[in-house]
Amino acid sequence: MRSTKVVRFSTGLLMGALCLISQAQAEDTQSNVPQPPQIEQPAAQPQAPSDATSPAASAPSDAAPASPPNYDLDTVVIDYKEHKIGDTVPPEYLTKTYTITEWQKRNLTAPEENSHWTYVGGNYLLITNDTGKILKAESGDIFFRH
Repeated sequence: MRSTKVVRFSTGLLMGALCLISQAQAEDTQSNVPQPPQIEQPAAQPQAPSDATSPAASAPSDAAPASPPNYDLDTVVIDYKEHKIGDTVPPEYLTKTYTITEWQKRNLTAPEENSHWTYVGGNYLLITNDTGKILKAESGDIFFRH
Protein backbone atom coordinates (compact mmCIF):
# COMPACT_ATOMS: atom_id res chain seq x y z
CA MET A 1 0.00 0.00 0.00
CA ARG A 2 2.84 2.33 0.84
CA SER A 3 4.62 1.90 -2.51
CA THR A 4 1.36 2.72 -4.31
CA LYS A 5 1.18 6.07 -2.49
CA VAL A 6 4.82 6.83 -3.41
CA VAL A 7 4.12 6.03 -7.07
CA ARG A 8 0.98 8.21 -7.11
CA PHE A 9 2.81 11.06 -5.38
CA SER A 10 5.73 10.85 -7.82
CA THR A 11 3.35 10.75 -10.78
CA GLY A 12 1.56 13.83 -9.46
CA LEU A 13 4.84 15.72 -9.10
CA LEU A 14 5.87 14.73 -12.62
CA MET A 15 2.56 15.80 -14.14
CA GLY A 16 2.66 19.11 -12.27
CA ALA A 17 6.20 19.80 -13.46
CA LEU A 18 5.23 19.03 -17.06
CA CYS A 19 2.32 21.46 -16.83
CA LEU A 20 4.59 24.20 -15.50
CA ILE A 21 7.18 23.60 -18.22
CA SER A 22 4.64 23.78 -21.05
CA GLN A 23 3.12 26.92 -19.48
CA ALA A 24 6.56 28.59 -19.28
CA GLN A 25 7.28 27.70 -22.89
CA ALA A 26 3.96 29.21 -23.98
CA GLU A 27 4.81 32.44 -22.14
CA ASP A 28 8.21 32.61 -23.86
CA THR A 29 6.60 32.59 -27.29
CA GLN A 30 4.44 35.57 -26.31
CA SER A 31 7.18 37.58 -24.63
CA ASN A 32 7.10 41.34 -24.58
CA VAL A 33 10.73 41.69 -25.64
CA PRO A 34 10.91 44.20 -28.49
CA GLN A 35 12.46 43.13 -31.76
CA PRO A 36 15.87 44.64 -32.60
CA PRO A 37 15.71 47.64 -34.93
CA GLN A 38 16.12 46.88 -38.59
CA ILE A 39 19.19 48.32 -40.24
CA GLU A 40 18.33 50.45 -43.20
CA GLN A 41 20.33 49.89 -46.35
CA PRO A 42 21.93 53.05 -47.74
CA ALA A 43 20.17 54.47 -50.74
CA ALA A 44 21.79 53.63 -54.04
CA GLN A 45 23.86 56.47 -55.44
CA PRO A 46 22.66 57.65 -58.81
CA GLN A 47 25.19 56.86 -61.48
CA ALA A 48 26.04 59.07 -64.38
CA PRO A 49 25.00 57.64 -67.73
CA SER A 50 27.89 55.75 -69.24
CA ASP A 51 28.85 55.29 -72.81
CA ALA A 52 28.89 51.56 -73.61
CA THR A 53 31.76 52.02 -76.05
CA SER A 54 34.13 53.66 -73.56
CA PRO A 55 36.94 51.48 -72.12
CA ALA A 56 35.85 52.30 -68.55
CA ALA A 57 32.42 50.81 -69.20
CA SER A 58 33.95 47.48 -70.22
CA ALA A 59 36.35 47.30 -67.21
CA PRO A 60 35.52 44.60 -64.64
CA SER A 61 33.69 45.85 -61.56
CA ASP A 62 36.00 43.98 -59.15
CA ALA A 63 39.05 46.14 -59.87
CA ALA A 64 41.90 46.22 -57.34
CA PRO A 65 41.81 48.90 -54.62
CA ALA A 66 43.52 52.18 -55.42
CA SER A 67 46.19 51.88 -52.71
CA PRO A 68 47.61 48.96 -50.72
CA PRO A 69 46.85 48.76 -46.99
CA ASN A 70 49.16 50.66 -44.66
CA TYR A 71 50.77 48.56 -41.93
CA ASP A 72 52.97 51.31 -40.48
CA LEU A 73 52.45 52.14 -36.80
CA ASP A 74 53.32 55.33 -34.93
CA THR A 75 53.04 53.82 -31.45
CA VAL A 76 53.32 50.33 -29.99
CA VAL A 77 52.71 48.92 -26.52
CA ILE A 78 55.61 47.03 -24.98
CA ASP A 79 55.19 45.57 -21.49
CA TYR A 80 52.09 47.73 -20.84
CA LYS A 81 53.93 50.94 -21.77
CA GLU A 82 53.40 52.96 -24.92
CA HIS A 83 56.47 53.51 -27.12
CA LYS A 84 56.86 55.75 -30.17
CA ILE A 85 59.27 55.77 -33.07
CA GLY A 86 62.61 56.99 -31.65
CA ASP A 87 62.06 55.45 -28.20
CA THR A 88 64.26 52.60 -26.97
CA VAL A 89 62.94 49.09 -26.33
CA PRO A 90 63.69 47.35 -23.01
CA PRO A 91 67.05 45.48 -23.08
CA GLU A 92 65.52 41.97 -23.10
CA TYR A 93 64.14 42.64 -26.60
CA LEU A 94 67.68 43.08 -27.96
CA THR A 95 68.41 39.37 -27.45
CA LYS A 96 68.48 36.72 -30.19
CA THR A 97 65.18 35.33 -28.90
CA TYR A 98 63.25 38.25 -30.41
CA THR A 99 65.42 38.77 -33.52
CA ILE A 100 63.82 37.97 -36.88
CA THR A 101 66.27 36.65 -39.46
CA GLU A 102 63.79 35.60 -42.16
CA TRP A 103 62.16 39.00 -42.61
CA GLN A 104 61.25 38.28 -46.27
CA LYS A 105 58.83 35.50 -45.26
CA ARG A 106 56.98 38.01 -43.07
CA ASN A 107 56.63 40.60 -45.87
CA LEU A 108 58.99 43.02 -44.13
CA THR A 109 61.43 45.34 -45.87
CA ALA A 110 65.15 44.72 -45.67
CA PRO A 111 66.59 46.03 -42.39
CA GLU A 112 68.74 49.13 -42.57
CA GLU A 113 72.45 48.91 -41.80
CA ASN A 114 73.17 48.17 -38.10
CA SER A 115 69.53 47.31 -37.40
CA HIS A 116 67.30 44.25 -37.30
CA TRP A 117 63.62 43.30 -37.10
CA THR A 118 62.19 42.07 -33.82
CA TYR A 119 58.73 40.79 -32.85
CA VAL A 120 57.25 42.37 -29.74
CA GLY A 121 53.63 42.39 -28.56
CA GLY A 122 52.20 41.22 -31.87
CA ASN A 123 54.02 43.87 -33.90
CA TYR A 124 57.26 44.02 -35.85
CA LEU A 125 59.84 46.61 -34.85
CA LEU A 126 62.93 47.65 -36.75
CA ILE A 127 65.44 48.54 -34.04
CA THR A 128 69.11 49.48 -33.91
CA ASN A 129 71.51 46.68 -33.00
CA ASP A 130 73.36 48.56 -30.25
CA THR A 131 70.79 50.66 -28.34
CA GLY A 132 67.42 49.25 -29.41
CA LYS A 133 66.11 52.55 -30.76
CA ILE A 134 62.85 52.00 -32.67
CA LEU A 135 63.33 53.01 -36.30
CA LYS A 136 60.09 51.62 -37.72
CA ALA A 137 57.02 49.73 -36.50
CA GLU A 138 54.75 47.48 -38.58
CA SER A 139 51.48 45.84 -37.61
CA GLY A 140 51.69 42.07 -37.17
CA ASP A 141 48.97 41.81 -39.86
CA ILE A 142 51.63 42.42 -42.52
CA PHE A 143 52.57 38.75 -42.16
CA PHE A 144 49.23 37.77 -43.76
CA ARG A 145 49.56 40.15 -46.71
CA HIS A 146 49.09 38.40 -50.04
